[in-house]
Amino acid sequence: MDTVRANSQLAHQFNQPLADFVRIYRGEVAADTRPNKDLFELTLPIDPELRACTKTWNEIVRVGVKPRWNSQKPSYQTDRPTNHRSIDNHLGSVREHIAKGHNEGRYLVVDKDLLEIWTDVFISPIGVVEKGPDDIRVINDYSYPPDSAVNDFSDRSNFPVISYNPPRDIARRIWELRVRFPGHPLLIMLGDVSGAFRHIPINADSVHMFAFEFEGCIVIDLSCGFGWCGSPAFYSVAGALINSLYENERPNTRLAALDSTPFVGNLWCDDHTCVELDTGSRCMEANFALRRAMATVLGPQALNEDKFTTWSTRTKALGLLWDTVSGTVPVPVEKIAKAQARIGSVLAAKSCSQSTISKLLGSLRFIASDVRDDLEWFAGVLTFEHRFNAIPVEHFANIQPPSRHVMMDASDTGICALEPQLRQFIRVQFNPEVRESFALSKELNSINVRELMSAVLAVVHWGPRWTATGRDRTHVRMWIDNVSAVAWLTKRSSRHPTARMYNRLISLTEFRYALTCSAAHIAGELNIMADAGRHITAIRQSLESIGDLLRERSIANTTTGKYSSNWRQWCEFSRQLGWSPWLAQPGRVSNNKLGCFAVYCWRHGWNRAGHGNTFGTIKLKLASIRWYHRRYLGVDLFASPEFTLLMQGIKRLSPSVHKLQPITPAFLRLLLHTIDFQQPRQRMLWSAVLMGFFFLLRRSEYLKIGSMRHFYCLKHENVFFCDVHGRPTTPSAATSITIGLEGSKNDQYGRGAWRTMHASGDPAICSVAALKHIIHARTELEDGNVYLCGDTSSADVASMLKATASSVGVPISNYSTHSIRIGGATALLTGDASQLSIKLLGRWMSSCFEQYPVQAAESTRTLSRRMLSGGQQPTIS
Repeated sequence: MDTVRANSQLAHQFNQPLADFVRIYRGEVAADTRPNKDLFELTLPIDPELRACTKTWNEIVRVGVKPRWNSQKPSYQTDRPTNHRSIDNHLGSVREHIAKGHNEGRYLVVDKDLLEIWTDVFISPIGVVEKGPDDIRVINDYSYPPDSAVNDFSDRSNFPVISYNPPRDIARRIWELRVRFPGHPLLIMLGDVSGAFRHIPINADSVHMFAFEFEGCIVIDLSCGFGWCGSPAFYSVAGALINSLYENERPNTRLAALDSTPFVGNLWCDDHTCVELDTGSRCMEANFALRRAMATVLGPQALNEDKFTTWSTRTKALGLLWDTVSGTVPVPVEKIAKAQARIGSVLAAKSCSQSTISKLLGSLRFIASDVRDDLEWFAGVLTFEHRFNAIPVEHFANIQPPSRHVMMDASDTGICALEPQLRQFIRVQFNPEVRESFALSKELNSINVRELMSAVLAVVHWGPRWTATGRDRTHVRMWIDNVSAVAWLTKRSSRHPTARMYNRLISLTEFRYALTCSAAHIAGELNIMADAGRHITAIRQSLESIGDLLRERSIANTTTGKYSSNWRQWCEFSRQLGWSPWLAQPGRVSNNKLGCFAVYCWRHGWNRAGHGNTFGTIKLKLASIRWYHRRYLGVDLFASPEFTLLMQGIKRLSPSVHKLQPITPAFLRLLLHTIDFQQPRQRMLWSAVLMGFFFLLRRSEYLKIGSMRHFYCLKHENVFFCDVHGRPTTPSAATSITIGLEGSKNDQYGRGAWRTMHASGDPAICSVAALKHIIHARTELEDGNVYLCGDTSSADVASMLKATASSVGVPISNYSTHSIRIGGATALLTGDASQLSIKLLGRWMSSCFEQYPVQAAESTRTLSRRMLSGGQQPTIS
């Protein structure tokens, strides 16, 4: 209080305007006009954007922030508001806060009677908000009273543009490092500026607008206050410079050989989140670089040592938990519980206080005018707590490429959606009553809403089919030719009540089936030129998106998974040997690295047993590496002569591939004796084997593999009995059966295929008899499964084959489900079927099937005679 009294007496004696007294108080003289003596001007850099930012900062350092005021600002304040009641229970903490600011030179505290001299002072109320269980934050409420507050009079046109890194940028950084250096430790460190806004001084001519009363004193805020709308914008200049200085530094190349690229910063207001590879001295040098940048811009007192964390693999930043080991973002349990409690209390209450609404907004960030519907939707989302436990960073950052694409359209007559991979579509035709309602109210029944309706139907109908398992989520891209519907789905925000309801349905379905839905605009056939004229940027982005889709679809979905796994192996191998997985320059050096990888795979493989990979597996892994370079680096890695010779050597010295044995009719008869036809499941197994044998089916085309099934798996509706004329008939009159396959693993264009097989003449081993057994088994099992063989799995079939082989002393490793397909091909060869017939029936795209059949002894019965007869049929007397 002695200092307050002394300052007040000095102000009375000088009897000068507040601005002049503040200049004396802060030591502003002609030789040194800096309001904050801890700040210094920075050298102007070469980069134009950074140069402009530095000029703005240097101006703030010289004279402080110069707010502009609009024409509505009066010269004097007529009514001075009182402080908010929220401070009543925290008066001691408020006194400590004011005393600390006064001692640090951020506050000028004087007696209230000086308002008679400084008549231009504007008083704003203060309040407090809770920062934690035992801490508060004093807020200068420059938004009160309404329409006559400091924020209302502030001209925001001269505010610097704020550019922060949202949390998804941290997720993207983690994801990029995990891709570049798979398996290598990543560490996170948080850096914080102490009292960020308080370092930014206000120009002496403007400090009269930033004041409050407390216990008979006037407190003049000499720096950007927490509550003024301009504080975040002007502090962002300092934050951007700190981040730029940090990112302009890099570790010593010799001490961080694995990654010596410049550091990458993530800035959110005064919080700096650093994510770096744990290699050599990189993390230590990054710590020093961030501290040096903060001290350079804001002075040594700016470092908040209490909030500077150590490097770790798991930490909390921006209210979220970050785990670099698992690459996930768990939402804190207490955060979910707090949101649930606040939503529940508001929904149960008949009325709410302003404080309760403020706390609710603090948890949910945004609620619309139909608040009750929004809160019920939020409550529904929060019931899926397990979905918040570990959100993968690639989903959090929205960088996972789409794996499903849905084309849709809408009109006044109906809506439709097309799912190419499932080869299904949805079509809804509006009845006359609905169409008439469109003419009555275009606002409630707009084409924009109907376009979004297509997306809702697609997600709700196909969501169960798209469900992902494990870490992965299914990313579904909706292609819509309506810009408004794309914006609504992308932002999940709309003023239209029906659109808001549709967005809620889509979001809840995402949570239920582990989906991520996004939208992209695709210009309609008739309005593409108009769109090109009005939205040239959107058209370009749309074409680029379609280009990315086509590049991603250059390989099959099943191949994508294999390539991804092989690429991770290559990245880990590169990390262990200390080089980058990206081979930017094709040539001898790149081929030598690929050769080392090939030799390692040949000698040790990539498995726990340490068994070397086969030549075919090594070729697949190298193809994966080359595809990634073509797709993401635009580089084609050609094989050098030395590399070609190396691969030939691996091929020659590799052990021969173990070939499976085909099942034969004799094997089938052995199997037949083990079947109990009174058991419908055994009858289903036997019939599945016969269907695979006669139609040369791959296991994915008629069996369940593990817990999943391919979309083209043989369906019950695509199989029927035929008579002698090829027409559908009853089982009793059937002489053949026809099956329809909607695709296969080598059917890249989704053409599908129909095949017919006639009765064999054998009462047991016959395709017609097999289908009859399946129909009877499905009836007894009451199996309504859409797939012909129900839940019959490849493991069940393989187990049955191995049991039969074991019963006659044959190695069980010689038989699997593939034995059925090659057994059928062998039987056809023995029966003198042409190679073309075998190729067409088995739907082989190449002649690789010739490697599968085994020449049976029966098929060589007449070969010796033919060799001696010169083509004439010999006679034996």
